[in-house]
Amino acid sequence: MIRSSSSQPAVLATNLGLHSNLFATVFERLQVSTRLNVLDMGFASPSTVQFFNQFKCKLHFVDLYAEEFIANPQEEATHDELRMQFKAALNLQPDLTIDICLFWDFFNYLDGPALKALIAALEPHIGPDTRGYSLGLLNGRTSLPYYQYGIGSLNNLSQTGRDGDQPPIYPHSQRDLNGMLGYFEIDKSRLMPDGRVEYILYENRSKRPNAGAIF
Repeated sequence: MIRSSSSQPAVLATNLGLHSNLFATVFERLQVSTRLNVLDMGFASPSTVQFFNQFKCKLHFVDLYAEEFIANPQEEATHDELRMQFKAALNLQPDLTIDICLFWDFFNYLDGPALKALIAALEPHIGPDTRGYSLGLLNGRTSLPYYQYGIGSLNNLSQTGRDGDQPPIYPHSQRDLNGMLGYFEIDKSRLMPDGRVEYILYENRSKRPNAGAIF
């Protein structure tokens, strides 16, 4: 089953391929024979739906890029106010435990307080086996294309240009991310040819050892 909060039609323009060296590790140690809950914080890509047809799963598409509080952040908003805004926008069932979080490049559109508020809003839905995938920037000298993403295979993602104005960008170093992700830790990271970085995230309340950067 699929739930989408995106008002965009589920139709993509011509895709640009993006090779990933890490995405396949999202599925390591997952009990794929059981029903998976997948949170995709982006566009409801037909290729992603097709990819997950091979699993028993429920997809939750929650595209927040165009939300007013993201596109026009209010500096005076408190942590609790931001957390409640994210909670309302996510609109997840109280008893939902997420197995896979596909954050794509969404972290880059959140400043520190907003990112911490998102992580706090998600916490009730994160279990000991939850893992995530994210794309980031090491610094502001690298441009961030305004893309929406999908999954072609374990090693190949799709990316297409988004409509509308690109929200403000907040590059986060790996060290800064580790300080803002709370119960998540960066288990693996790899520098991509265009200067973006892909990250594999694990829930860290069980104190798994951190494998560190591999670029």
